[in-house]
Amino acid sequence: MKRIISIALLTVVMISLLAACAAPLPTAAPVINESPATEAPEVIATAAPISEPAAETITVTDALGRTVEFDQLPSRIMIVGKAAFMLLDAAYLFPEAPERIIAYELRSQTGLDFVKTVFTGDGEMKVIEQDSGPEQIAPLNPDLVLMKAYLKDQLGDQVEKLGIKVVYLDLETPEQINKDILTLGQIFGNQARADELTAQYDQAKKSVTDVTAALTDEEKPSVLVLMYSDKGGEVAFSYPTMNYFQSQLVEMAGGVPVWKDVPADGWTVVTIEQIAAWNPDATFIIHYQGKAVEVVENLKTDANWMLLDAVKNEQLYAFPLDFQSWDQPDTRWTLGLAWMAAKLHPDLFPEFDLLEETKAFYRDFYALSDSVIMEKIVPLIKGDIQ
Repeated sequence: MKRIISIALLTVVMISLLAACAAPLPTAAPVINESPATEAPEVIATAAPISEPAAETITVTDALGRTVEFDQLPSRIMIVGKAAFMLLDAAYLFPEAPERIIAYELRSQTGLDFVKTVFTGDGEMKVIEQDSGPEQIAPLNPDLVLMKAYLKDQLGDQVEKLGIKVVYLDLETPEQINKDILTLGQIFGNQARADELTAQYDQAKKSVTDVTAALTDEEKPSVLVLMYSDKGGEVAFSYPTMNYFQSQLVEMAGGVPVWKDVPADGWTVVTIEQIAAWNPDATFIIHYQGKAVEVVENLKTDANWMLLDAVKNEQLYAFPLDFQSWDQPDTRWTLGLAWMAAKLHPDLFPEFDLLEETKAFYRDFYALSDSVIMEKIVPLIKGDIQ
């Protein structure tokens, strides 16, 4: 019996061993060979590359309606030609002028140099000879030349052929003066100053014309404006055509030009017989070289002139000037207007004071101090200034 049990146990053990041999061997968990996970780097957004913006073109329309373009503000400006002083005086209304103007043609009628006298820091600015042509202009390498509009054919075209830009200014009427100031504002990159200046000119004009506009025709005196000349030793008096600034000045000041209906071409020589026929209430004598006072004093003792109403009534006047005469379309024209209106209508402008008007003008328009005005300008004023 025991033998049977032993055999049975042995059989069970053998079966177990065989079963164990048949089972698959255990394997190690697979190891994945990879880098440990890390935090993703922050992505920084960057703007797409932008090309350099193109420089803004500066476009200027001059008095002839021509368009002149600049890549940048002109920094080497020359002022040339006849009546160059008018352009120079207008340019110096802007604080940028001393830094940008490199040369100018001195055309002062009195021979006095406004820039060199008043703006003493500009002593290095070159003064070129009168009637300079392209051969004198080009070597100074300007990037802009300013000149009067009527010089285009005579001078401007030749300068432009050299590749030099030219801007033409007119400066012949109050309206055109304002337009040219706005043009200079573009050239100097100072539109705010240009707007300020035109507003000041408008106000100066308005302070006179608002009063004189209320006058009736009967209340307006007849007026004669004469330019005196003794060139070549020959004395002559000339009156302006009606489209000249002097004629506009008379009308704005509340007078009637006696030559209003007489055809004229520019300044026209007139005889003493014609002057006597007109026999104006008031006569204004202009002498651009500064001798109007002496001329008036001589005329007051002349037998022919003593018969005229203007002399009898003490209304023969020497037109004032300092560096330039105040009767013309120069920057000082509002001084001439205010002075003439006060002479023609002293009752309407009882508070007119020439000294105070002069100081206010140079303060407002040229930013000069009273000390500079009193020292450099007031001593130069000549004319009937009382």
